Amino acid sequence: MVTCELTIFALGTHSATGEEWADFETACTSAEAQAFKRAAACLGLGRYLYYFTGVWVDLDERKRPKSAPRLFEWATPEGWRRGLRPRLEDSSGPGTPSGNLNAERLGELIRKVEEMADAMGKRLYRGVLKSVARVWNPTELHDPILQRVLTEMRSAETELCQLDDALNRVEPETPTPILRSLRLNSLDQLDSLDSLKKIVLEIEQRANSGT
Repeated sequence: MVTCELTIFALGTHSATGEEWADFETACTSAEAQAFKRAAACLGLGRYLYYFTGVWVDLDERKRPKSAPRLFEWATPEGWRRGLRPRLEDSSGPGTPSGNLNAERLGELIRKVEEMADAMGKRLYRGVLKSVARVWNPTELHDPILQRVLTEMRSAETELCQLDDALNRVEPETPTPILRSLRLNSLDQLDSLDSLKKIVLEIEQRANSGT
């Protein structure tokens, strides 16, 4: 496990962790990159990348795009200032029953769910998969449960950022009694969004009260 603390002048500091199996050849590099990406996302850096969907482009003989893919308007400064925001859109089209995803869109959403493992950590990621969809592998998911899983995971990502912020404002021992009340020894054992929300609420209350 690697911990990364990222400070940006005038914005603040956030820390995050990254983990990988110790027997993996580049475990340290992977864990370090994961921790940095999570800390950066808490400050808003690259966060919008989680919301991108794939597009088809023609490639040349060297497998290079023949033209640059068009950027979504919400991902541009002008579009963002106009209030455009990423969202899960209904991909129903001609011949597709309303509420059912076509194969391409289904693949995009599965990829997004898989990418959330980095932001959430393996234990919480698997916990959400199990509690919401009763599966271990995202490829077993189908609409509409797939979209619900992704929504829950994005909620967990937001809670984790709030947790990082709250932990920076309290004493290191503050989480201990809260974790014990949930029968947890450390934050690394978190595998439930409900437990995460309870911990965030408790720590934020103590941070705001100065206790």
